[in-house]
Amino acid sequence: MLVHGHPFDRSMWEPQQEHLAHRFRVVVPDLRGYGESAATPGTVTMRELAADVEALLDELGIDSAAVVGLSMGGLVAMELALGDPGRWWALGLVATTAQPVTEAERRERLATAETLETAGLEPVIEAMSRRLFGPGCPPEVIDRVLAMMRSANPEGAAAALRGRAKRPDYRAGLAELELPAFVCTGTHDSFSTEAVTRELVGCLRHPRTLLLQDVGHLPNLERPDAFNRELLSFLDEAEENRES
Repeated sequence: MLVHGHPFDRSMWEPQQEHLAHRFRVVVPDLRGYGESAATPGTVTMRELAADVEALLDELGIDSAAVVGLSMGGLVAMELALGDPGRWWALGLVATTAQPVTEAERRERLATAETLETAGLEPVIEAMSRRLFGPGCPPEVIDRVLAMMRSANPEGAAAALRGRAKRPDYRAGLAELELPAFVCTGTHDSFSTEAVTRELVGCLRHPRTLLLQDVGHLPNLERPDAFNRELLSFLDEAEENRES
């Protein structure tokens, strides 16, 4: 299960979907309010997004899976793993945080949600795009990501931002998990900084880490070869240990 971030959609996982499909069944949803999924106005919490993913797995008849999430998708992945640890055999956390929301972040997310609903996507995209990419990000990747962001539903993105403004503290729950975990970030990620990632790794009992040089907030797109190689190796090892 690959869970996208904000304000993206399932297409951000195309390099991984193709690579992993040779080895695993890969499920890549559009979260509620993103891509082809309908939006719910107001507020949609991370737990509600996780419940949507759980319902999808139920519909597909999948009892057990690995889940990998990026940024906001990482929050959803943590909700899934903490909500039903027995359902998941591996956890991937990419460019994300386990920290609770601060008051300053809460105000910022609520203000951004308001901007999305009153002024549309462009002001938000302009602000985010300055921080998303590493110095060596290929221009075609930048163009692709910006086009993906521009296709987002402002109402759905705003609702999820309000939900992120209410997210819980995941740190204590993660510290109790026995799941193997893969943590990836880039050296130029100004959202999931070195300090944020260090704290996340410190909460995990069985972490495997990947730090990609000169990469920003989207390591799976900026360095897909290295990312895919390490993620597949992690999943193979986790599945082998699960079956032994």
